[in-house]
Amino acid sequence: MKKTCLIRALLLAAYCVPFAYLSVKGDVTSGTMLYYGVMIVSFVILYRCALKTNNVPIIFIGNILSFMSSYLTAKLSQLDPMEWYCKPFTSHSQIVAISVASLIIHAIIVWRRGRKQRNAQGCDRT
Repeated sequence: MKKTCLIRALLLAAYCVPFAYLSVKGDVTSGTMLYYGVMIVSFVILYRCALKTNNVPIIFIGNILSFMSSYLTAKLSQLDPMEWYCKPFTSHSQIVAISVASLIIHAIIVWRRGRKQRNAQGCDRT
């Protein structure tokens, strides 16, 4: 019981890192898209850890926490909208778009995983 609560807390704490904000800020300041790759790798690692420990709701809660931390960090740091750089988005709407895309991708992966598990269980019964 304590181990599962600790794992959930660590996963949620890791999801609280403002990945989308750091990616947008890194892209603007250094002009490289490497930070988006770091964000994707981080999300994949967190998603795999959550699936491996059977904490599927943590994936969606974590995505929402990551969005909230990214958006609040962007607002509090007074990140410029930079519509000239992040066309067709502003930097704030790009954070929203990244977060929504991540949530959709994770939902599709979880849905496909559940479907495969149901199919596997159906084949085992015959």
